[in-house]
Amino acid sequence: MFELDIATRHIMSRKRQTLFSIIAVALAVGIIIVSMSMLSGYMSILRDSTIENQAHITIQPKENEDYIYLYHGLENYINDQGGVEAVSSYFQSEAALQYKHNAEGVLLYGINPNDENRVVNRENDMRFGEFASLENPGNYIILGSKLAKNLDVGMGDSITAQIPGSAPTDFTITGIFQTGTPIDETMAFTHLERLQDLFGSGDVVTGMGVRISDAYTAEDLANRIEQETGYDAVSWIEQSADILYILETSDSMVFFFYIIIYAISGFGIANILIMIVMEKVGEIGMLMAMGTSRRSIMLIFLMEAGIMGLAGVIIGCAIGYVASLAIASITIPVPPEIYFGMDHLPIVIELDNFIIASIFAMVINIIAGVFPARRASKMDPVEAIYSV
Repeated sequence: MFELDIATRHIMSRKRQTLFSIIAVALAVGIIIVSMSMLSGYMSILRDSTIENQAHITIQPKENEDYIYLYHGLENYINDQGGVEAVSSYFQSEAALQYKHNAEGVLLYGINPNDENRVVNRENDMRFGEFASLENPGNYIILGSKLAKNLDVGMGDSITAQIPGSAPTDFTITGIFQTGTPIDETMAFTHLERLQDLFGSGDVVTGMGVRISDAYTAEDLANRIEQETGYDAVSWIEQSADILYILETSDSMVFFFYIIIYAISGFGIANILIMIVMEKVGEIGMLMAMGTSRRSIMLIFLMEAGIMGLAGVIIGCAIGYVASLAIASITIPVPPEIYFGMDHLPIVIELDNFIIASIFAMVINIIAGVFPARRASKMDPVEAIYSV
């Protein structure tokens, strides 16, 4: 295939410029692979934290009602639905917690620890103590880490809960959890029956959390529960619409960023090919005078773009892989309050990222080679030879 021989000869004739063009492509591919690996890690943690740190479906009282009455029957109905793994009923109330001169307003949740752990694995978030300690008889409470810090309390301390409509009640702290989210500052847990007793509301709850085997079917099941029972059922997809919107817009913005980087590297390829066309005018004219078709002339320059692009992609993949491994080996802390509970910069190396980056780079490089290739193929052989 003489086109390949000529393309290789052209590239080797300008070694220094070719090397810089290949380096430009390699750096573009390497940077994008590292960026995609970081984005994959961020997306993975964000999706996991969104799905795992909350109930997939939340059931709330009917319109104009404050409680879910006869909730055991509703629990049985939900448990009978396909795909449901666990149901946790809870009683939620506002309360003020006081320790010495410190006081904080909180959302106090009364739950059954075992049920709550099956819906949202709270035990994983425990920094001190055990979530199951709420099962023990007595007034026990578990606080978020920032709430405990604001109250200046620790394990075993006794705090006073001011609950509307009931006398001040002392609770002993048996656990402190940390999720890295704002709930660490505003949420506390106690046992469901204890909170029901304090309110004197009887055996009622203010909501239920539901966990299902396939989180992405939550919307359909929530709609069915709402239609068949009349209770307000909200899926995690609806509750986390803002986060999902951030994920979608992040994808679009990052894609635009990739286009810019690849375009810059593509200009390097186009530049070197244009210079070769200008230098090889006489040679192109001689080839066409000897019967070489315009298609072959165009193919020569497209091959040159492809060869330089392929070399850049191979080197870039190696750079991206090594750089990703190096960054992954270092723990780079980030503020969890800003990054949805994520406390370090995550890196997830995926084969798909290398394939996408490589294909994208090759397409851009070939496109960059089209203009100089067309320019060479449209030369008039007589004028080309005469101009030398």
